[in-house]
Amino acid sequence: MKAGVKFEREALRELPDLLEDLLDRRPATFSREVPAPDGHRVDAIVEVDGQTWIFEAKSSSRPGVVAAAKEQLERYAELIEADMSILVVPYMTPAGSKAAADVNLNWIDLSGNASIREGDNFHIHVEGKPNRYPQRGRPSSPFAPKSARVTRELLIDPRRWWRQKEIAVVTGLDDGHVSRTVGRLRGEELLEESELGLRPRDPLLLLDAWAAEYHFDRHEFVYGHISGSGIELARALAGRLADADVSHAFTGLPAAWLLSHFAGFRLNSVYVKGDPLEVADEIGLRLEERGANVQLLVPDDEGVFSGEHQLDGVDCVSPPQVYVDLVHLPERATEAAEELRRGGLWDGSAG
Repeated sequence: MKAGVKFEREALRELPDLLEDLLDRRPATFSREVPAPDGHRVDAIVEVDGQTWIFEAKSSSRPGVVAAAKEQLERYAELIEADMSILVVPYMTPAGSKAAADVNLNWIDLSGNASIREGDNFHIHVEGKPNRYPQRGRPSSPFAPKSARVTRELLIDPRRWWRQKEIAVVTGLDDGHVSRTVGRLRGEELLEESELGLRPRDPLLLLDAWAAEYHFDRHEFVYGHISGSGIELARALAGRLADADVSHAFTGLPAAWLLSHFAGFRLNSVYVKGDPLEVADEIGLRLEERGANVQLLVPDDEGVFSGEHQLDGVDCVSPPQVYVDLVHLPERATEAAEELRRGGLWDGSAG
């Protein structure tokens, strides 16, 4: 039996008791697997205080699955004229919770957490209950360092329809690796496909899913100090790296500033190829972590350099790589990431 089907059945068994705990009363009626007018089925329909609530059970709370569940529930709610739609998952992760909040989706998990709101007068919020369904072992992820090359390329040009063979060529991955990664992205409801190929179903959703699993601390860091500050230091640093013939690309706050001119900054983060200590010596970087204004990064996978381009004469990584790095950097990096989102870099509205 597939894991998703097994979970759905378990969820439908536990849902009445879970609702009783949350509402402090037993639902008046509870119907499982009710046929919908379009030929599909609604996992559960419950009558609560004269209202009709519908439920959709999913075995994952990954952002793409959450967004797809929202669309599915909206369709059912219209067909059945339901008053409230609720997603049921084993455990709602922070990334899934954010995705649900972004689309105003009510949810509960079988671990006892919930976020349900109806108008201004009805609100249930429970958090902090531990995960009763931890995954055994390390699950395969489409966002592992090499696999993330696929997502990065899809986000660099999100309107393009890709063939898998084209992705293999541009990423340097073998056909099997690309096929497995695409399959995982498809399973997380992050792709749309047609006879033309495949592309992100929602670029920002794919970006969030990648950011949620991205491990910035897997790169190698060297911190140091060079006289100067902000974008002028970035330009000076770029000149030193070029003079030393070091392949490099800026990320984080300097790259965000060049993309959007948002916020001053202190820390200049730059990916380099080669031994970072040798690079530091060649460019005259005084090594020190306290008060550092330069962060040399050796990437855990050279795919970070894909999409490298010049912004006002400074070599920078691609916008999606800038974004996922910003999520993990200090100063006003989080605000800078949000500014990039507002700038439309992944929805086709920016040049």
